[in-house]
Amino acid sequence: MSWTGLSQWFWSEDVWLPPFYTWDDLVHSRHFIYPNFYDVWTYPLGFALFFIALRYLVLTPYVFTPIANFYGVKNTQARPPPFNTTLNGIFRQYRSHAPVEVVSKAAQSLGWTERQVERWLRQQALAARTTDLGKFCGLAWEALYYTLYCIMGLVVLWDKPWLWDIRHCWYGFPRHNLDADVWWYYMVPLGFYWSMTITHSFQHRRKDSDQLFVHHVLTIMLISFSWACNFVRIGTLVLVVHECADIPMLVAKMCKLCGRRDLMDNLFVVFLLLWLSTRTGLYPLWILRSTLFEAHVILGLWYPVYYIFNGMLLLLMLIHLGWTFLILRIVVRKLRNNQIDDVRSSTDDSVQENDEAVIK
Repeated sequence: MSWTGLSQWFWSEDVWLPPFYTWDDLVHSRHFIYPNFYDVWTYPLGFALFFIALRYLVLTPYVFTPIANFYGVKNTQARPPPFNTTLNGIFRQYRSHAPVEVVSKAAQSLGWTERQVERWLRQQALAARTTDLGKFCGLAWEALYYTLYCIMGLVVLWDKPWLWDIRHCWYGFPRHNLDADVWWYYMVPLGFYWSMTITHSFQHRRKDSDQLFVHHVLTIMLISFSWACNFVRIGTLVLVVHECADIPMLVAKMCKLCGRRDLMDNLFVVFLLLWLSTRTGLYPLWILRSTLFEAHVILGLWYPVYYIFNGMLLLLMLIHLGWTFLILRIVVRKLRNNQIDDVRSSTDDSVQENDEAVIK
């Protein structure tokens, strides 16, 4: 199949558009601007490079690091063990949790004891961990982005009719004109998540590195999909509901690194209230209710993309429920032990820091 034939098959009007519409009905004109799918594969990459430069060349050395130093955030790194080709290969595959048989085989080939091999792996894991300063700068970058993006969302959507009456997401669909400020509201997060995806492989590995990478990729796919279908209005509401709850959690983790557990606990309460009200409140009762029970009534149409889009939104809801379970489990742990831990461990490996694992 030629590239033209493949493109025509992928962009089939029977899949992407409501019945009785063709792509010719949605072309740009002086009075109508429709989302251009190629925008999501061009402009966001440029924004991503800008975000990377801003983060690593300006904010991290000149803003975040001085703030961290002021609050006494540590920048110490464990000493790595002597390089060993065999054990380094095992570490890349298993981290510090190599199976017993792998440890035993490595010990025999090196003439070491199994205990020495285990200690080498633990010491390597400690040396590979991100320093507290590195964690602080990463958290500060995300907190700054989400804060500014939430403010941007309120400014952009405040005068939009679908913020106050969600049924306007479906009136006149799919012939919805794309406003310039909404274009920016979509391109900015795509640029941000592209920047996080690009830099992912250059950062210290964490226990949740794979999950974070999948999250970034799925977010890019969801935003791009809603753009291609012109589900932009409902997409803006999904974005504004999702981003605000992360801010207090990120700042809480920064406070933990600064030794301010009192502020961390208070911010966790704010995070919990925001999470429950947005991810398990507004999202299902406001957005999902409209996409599942109002959209097809107003449009009077059923077509494949409608089901695909709702399937993605329902999958997102299942992810929310999973995270909510983990968060509530942390609340129970807090009530029992008077200590809060992050839902996802920010460490790179679950090793004891006081382990005397220096290989002589």
